Amino acid sequence: WVVVDPAINPAQMEMYADVESRGGILEPAGIVEVKFREAQRREMMHRLDPELEALDAALESAAEPDAVKDAEARIQAREEKLAPLYTQIACEFADLHDRTGRMEAKGVIRKGLEWRRARAFFYWRVRRRVLETAAVARVQAADPALAPEAARALVEGWAAGGDDDKAAAEALADGEALDARVEAVRVEALKRRVRELYDQLPEGERAAALQ
Repeated sequence: WVVVDPAINPAQMEMYADVESRGGILEPAGIVEVKFREAQRREMMHRLDPELEALDAALESAAEPDAVKDAEARIQAREEKLAPLYTQIACEFADLHDRTGRMEAKGVIRKGLEWRRARAFFYWRVRRRVLETAAVARVQAADPALAPEAARALVEGWAAGGDDDKAAAEALADGEALDARVEAVRVEALKRRVRELYDQLPEGERAAALQ
């Protein structure tokens, strides 16, 4: 076993899993034996099954020893009948906690993938990430004051592909459009810097600086 934690480098690491994979280290039956044991399943039967509820009431009201034994025997028979069903339900519930839907909901993976489509998905995903990383570096070079997160958000807005990695990669691969946007960032950064420098001048020197 090996543990890979995307928290090591969340800006670069992404986790995926096949939709048929599981994220646990135990089989569902093993999880049930540890987390939802027989006594707990029996308690649930008595809480949910109308017939067992009626038998429990009959047992409580039974006054004669024969009536008590009869109620206990019927309760045991009902429990034995329901046991396989409740075990199966418990195993399915435990299995749901290890599937990709739950992993995605908990933020353990970015999304689940079908193996037969994984090659095409990763081609466009990696291409998009490479182009985004290069574009972010250019944006930060054009405006050094821009934080990495802000630069990445700006570039992601340019990609305008949302979750469509192919559309985003194709948008970022448009060299002319990207050059124009990076140049606009550089110009805005220069304007901001000029304004900052101008504001730092004494009042008497500002008019001369504009000549």
